[in-house]
Amino acid sequence: MHKDTYCPMPFVTLAVNPNNWLTRCMMSNHNMGTIERDSYSNKNFTTLRQNMLDGIWDEKGCHSCWYKESNGQTSRRNKWFNKVGELKYMGAENVYEQNLNIERNKIKHLYMNFNNICNFKCRMCGPHFSNAWIPDWKKMGNTIKQDTQNPKQQIDIDKFLKEFGPELGELYGIWVTGGEPFMDNSVFDFFDKLKQYCDPAQLKVLITTNASKLDVHRLEELSGFKRLQIHVSVDATGDLYPYMRGYNYSWAEADAKIKELYDTQQKYNFKLSLNGTYQIYNMLNLQEFYDWCLSYVGIDHIEHRVLTGPKQLQARHASDERKQKAMLQVEHLIERYPEHEYFYDIKKELTHNSIEEHKNYFVEWSTKLDQIRGETYDYNR
Repeated sequence: MHKDTYCPMPFVTLAVNPNNWLTRCMMSNHNMGTIERDSYSNKNFTTLRQNMLDGIWDEKGCHSCWYKESNGQTSRRNKWFNKVGELKYMGAENVYEQNLNIERNKIKHLYMNFNNICNFKCRMCGPHFSNAWIPDWKKMGNTIKQDTQNPKQQIDIDKFLKEFGPELGELYGIWVTGGEPFMDNSVFDFFDKLKQYCDPAQLKVLITTNASKLDVHRLEELSGFKRLQIHVSVDATGDLYPYMRGYNYSWAEADAKIKELYDTQQKYNFKLSLNGTYQIYNMLNLQEFYDWCLSYVGIDHIEHRVLTGPKQLQARHASDERKQKAMLQVEHLIERYPEHEYFYDIKKELTHNSIEEHKNYFVEWSTKLDQIRGETYDYNR
């Protein structure tokens, strides 16, 4: 394998999109084929796998990881492709070396981008991941792509399990995202049906959620897994939280839900973790955000990845004054937690020069969205 371009995800991970097509991984929306067994061995996949082994990187289809690595930041590929990552995501060593067939390998990890149905319309998101965004998206003057024309998209679980269920016997991990997975009972139905194909006691499950629609007591239905992690996306604290999230859900409500999850971890046998995306809106909220997170979870259960797009929301395009203030917060946090990898990616982000085009577009774009939503927030404070 070629270490500069090889990624284990297209070899041992099956990633499914709410449009009911397969993608190469959780970081890509690139259509690789429909939910049919033969799609996982089609020309799109075999060519991609061969190119990765030969040192050819598809920069467009793998843009997220390519962009991060070209900017000196840590990508998902970096996190997966090492011994620590292999043990964490595969449950054993040498799994990658044993699964290098370009035609088909054992499916060890499942990524289910469950739906595009969401009650939030976060400013860094869009209609592909949240149908609540569609009206504002049109008012912003954008067109809706063909693959997001349907306002409610969801994986056809019965078809998926019919096609791939028999291959999930050696499954080790599942990551479920949305949209918002807990908008209805579908996630619970999926895990109930999955039991006939694999042993829940051998599965590590991670569910990313905004938690606003989660009935915490229903997590008892998911308590039979080897490990269950509820990964709550937050992004900011205080009044900045509802401003960034675009939904009538106050910071007090969000904090109360996190506290409820924190208090019931042992009862329902799950682990709470928190995540956000570092961007121009919340770059001066970093210290407060981490102080709040650390009141509920350890530093190893906080993820704060640098936003790669949309580009006008990248922290690098903020004013020099804001970046200097943000850098002081990052450096202070590094002093406290020098092993936390996300701080170093944030620091690198702040060293990049801003691009005037993106800086100006941010002002135009954000002002227009404020007008549409009737919102305002002084994120320079």
